Amino acid sequence: MRHKTWIKRGKAGVQALFIACLIFVYPPSTALSASATSKGKTKAAQKADAGEKKTASGLESGQSETPERSKNKTATPRKRSRSARAESSPITDVTSSTTGTLPVLIDKLIANAGASRWGVKVDVAETGEIIYEKNPSHLFVPASNRKLFTGALALDLLGPNFQYHTYLFRTGKVDASGVLNGNLVIKPQGDPTFSNTIVRNAPTDWIFRDWVTKVQAEGIKSVAGELVVDCSDWNMMDLTPKGWPTRIKSDYYAPQSSPLTLNENIIEIRVKPSAAGQPGIIEFIPPAEGYPIVNKTVTGAGKGGISVNRKADGHIEVTGAPSTRSTGQTYAVPCDNPTLFAAAVLRHHLHQAGIEIRGAVRILTTKSSSSAPRPENIIAVYISPSMAEIVKTMMKHSNNHFAEQLYISLSAIKSQAGGYRTSKQLENEFLARAGINTRELNFEDGCGLSLLNQVSPHHICQLLNYMMRHAAWPTFFDSLPVAGRDGTLRGRMRNDNIAQKVHAKTGLVNQVSALSGYLTLNQGRTLVFSFLVNDVHSSTGAVKSAEDHLCEILSLLSL
Repeated sequence: MRHKTWIKRGKAGVQALFIACLIFVYPPSTALSASATSKGKTKAAQKADAGEKKTASGLESGQSETPERSKNKTATPRKRSRSARAESSPITDVTSSTTGTLPVLIDKLIANAGASRWGVKVDVAETGEIIYEKNPSHLFVPASNRKLFTGALALDLLGPNFQYHTYLFRTGKVDASGVLNGNLVIKPQGDPTFSNTIVRNAPTDWIFRDWVTKVQAEGIKSVAGELVVDCSDWNMMDLTPKGWPTRIKSDYYAPQSSPLTLNENIIEIRVKPSAAGQPGIIEFIPPAEGYPIVNKTVTGAGKGGISVNRKADGHIEVTGAPSTRSTGQTYAVPCDNPTLFAAAVLRHHLHQAGIEIRGAVRILTTKSSSSAPRPENIIAVYISPSMAEIVKTMMKHSNNHFAEQLYISLSAIKSQAGGYRTSKQLENEFLARAGINTRELNFEDGCGLSLLNQVSPHHICQLLNYMMRHAAWPTFFDSLPVAGRDGTLRGRMRNDNIAQKVHAKTGLVNQVSALSGYLTLNQGRTLVFSFLVNDVHSSTGAVKSAEDHLCEILSLLSL
């Protein structure tokens, strides 16, 4: 079983019994993609396919049509509009192309797509021959084409078989009366899968529910100390990316990164009315004990309307007037302190099971010799799917949470100093090995939401060519969306002459569209290409259609 919680103790049959029960109660999904919601409740798994857009108005063509989380500035949650999944129409007036005719055809397509700034590079992987270039060395905002670098970096530094381990262990001993004279400690590695996305129809907090049973199996009835999250391998002051527009920071597709995650770092809040004139009732989903929130609601005051926002100083504030006739409404917003929230959820479950935590929930940021998981003190450990599966989920569905967690966790694992600054250093070393001049480009996040990211088509083609020679090449290639088949390209390029010949990463944010990857020709040759389009003043649909038609013309190329 790939996704499991491992038990340290040698208690006869306990591990086998747990795994058997887990298979029965929470059967693992065949992929990391999300399952359907229950009764309209929004889950973090549903947003995996929505990472491309900076607005909540719709999805990129080819993504799953799943309900959107509540829009925080309205009282009633809005649904994501269904994306138009129209097939790209065939190019009827072109039946073949050569290196001689190709430039005229491409120039015409780009001109017809509307006033935008294009960067294009196409070369032959086997020979290095450049087939077409347009502004190849100019810098562009790459949107989610940024994830090509994040995925390649993760596979290079940790390898396709790497698995995250999140430990629960104790300090001190358990006395005869069941008192743990010490702390319960969580030691996280930044695992992006620590949520309900890997198990179909399971509660968001299913791992914590299971951990409570492991604590009980240790004979622990109360904890004299604290519930500690050991974040000593992280720079907690360097977990905020640069260049994310302020307007997106309360949107579900821009979650904050953290050492310990839950529900992909989206906090769901249910707001219900109380007595008229009194503050509304706020509940966390799942319940979290002791997590701070600012409640400025007043029941029945005015015409109603609720707003849930993450403020500039990081705290979450709920304002508005829940109607006395309302039965309650659920809202979602990126969590301001995901690690603390996850620990608060575990504390709630422990108390529900009658296990008292006498101390506080504490985030440990300094190294401590007593705070280390050892065979004799480990209670349980959650082991993630392989890095190959995680990168595939990130790429296929353009999952921003996975991308950011991968990026910052690399430095925590490799350098015990998790954060953007150290990860950037590690990435620059990787890019130098790939022959890419790091002084010519810039990255400030892992997913592509930052407007400060700058890269050229030439740099992307360099990376794509390098990965074809990398030991992780099969995994990297397999992670990319496939035209007309899956991921964010499922609804694009579905014509017979191009479908499944393109393996590429999409990118879409405000006034930016991108598509970069590989195209397999009938002759068995492989084209490496990068289309970066900025300053889109026409419709993004027109630009995406032009990108698809570019691929179609390239597929007809005779070399």
